[in-house]
Amino acid sequence: MESSLPLVGVETLRDMDALRRMREAGQVHHVNMGGREQGWILTSHEAAAKALVDPRLRGDAPQARGPEKELADEEDLFFLPGEQHARLRRMISRQLTPRRVAGLLPRVQHEADLLLDAMPTGEPADLIAAFSRPFPVAVLCELLGVPPEGRHHLRDYVFGWVAEAGVGTVVTESAGVAMAGYLRELIALRGAEPRDDLVSAMAAGADPRDVLSAVRLLLVAGHRPVTRLLTEGVEILLSRRGLAEARANLDATVEELLRLITPTALSSRYVKESMEIGGVELPEGGGVHCVLAAANRDPDRFPDPDAFAPGRPANPHLSFGLGHRHCLGAALARAEARVAIGTLARRFPRMRLAADQGPAPTRAGTRKLLVVLDPGDPT
Repeated sequence: MESSLPLVGVETLRDMDALRRMREAGQVHHVNMGGREQGWILTSHEAAAKALVDPRLRGDAPQARGPEKELADEEDLFFLPGEQHARLRRMISRQLTPRRVAGLLPRVQHEADLLLDAMPTGEPADLIAAFSRPFPVAVLCELLGVPPEGRHHLRDYVFGWVAEAGVGTVVTESAGVAMAGYLRELIALRGAEPRDDLVSAMAAGADPRDVLSAVRLLLVAGHRPVTRLLTEGVEILLSRRGLAEARANLDATVEELLRLITPTALSSRYVKESMEIGGVELPEGGGVHCVLAAANRDPDRFPDPDAFAPGRPANPHLSFGLGHRHCLGAALARAEARVAIGTLARRFPRMRLAADQGPAPTRAGTRKLLVVLDPGDPT
């Protein structure tokens, strides 16, 4: 059964009560996605899982086109034509292997310890500003091979695109131009004198413009979801269970946090030829948008779906999508979450939320998460 909904924005996609009502009303809804297109959203786990792997659905929008200016906006990087997007994905996937991620783990641990060493203990500190925002950027710099003296370009650029709880800032043009200029120099340098890093690997025999686009896509896609996962994950752990249990059951804890938080709201496909989904006929070219947060809280797939339950016997969440658009950075994101949460639990077993969280964020500011680091008796 199909229902028709008015404009659906980011806030709706993060409103669990609204998503629950939509799912209960049916698994397919015709919606206005904000002017880019008309389309349908899927809210059940079964429908979303099937759509994400259906060969009749493609990943690129029919109206997608390459950027008309030299430095594309971030949104444009996610709506590239199919061939161009596939080329960037191949460039990344060939090099961002589980082996490379495993080899990066000591440096991921080092970056986590450096940031936590700099945080005060015994008094409130903002975990977002001090740790969950800079940590994924530091990891990406290590992965890409960005030396310490060049990292400020990436921090200025990426932090401008942080958006938490609907509150964010807009990256300045100067930060984007400076970052792109720096990366072009780095790509040329690594092409001439390769090292054991991702930029060197991608630059071998590739168009430098494609390498730049791939790096920028990694920076945005690899930062915001991890920042959100760490921020909300720590908040959940401290408000519900504390950190001791997380350390004892780390892998299951990370997977349950991924399900409950679902850092990425949508995974979209487009109809190659007219087809039916959930009893609804969809025309060629129509957008099919899987609402991952709704699918991940579908009671038909997850008993007591709003509960944080890392002991679930099965947890087939869709937080990284499925099929040919499965998240390329899934292994890296999992590694970052395990290192971050495991290190916090080991070093600060009595860590707690500050009693006073300060004023609520405004449209002109960013959210804070005030915590008190208490080392207790780390082992």
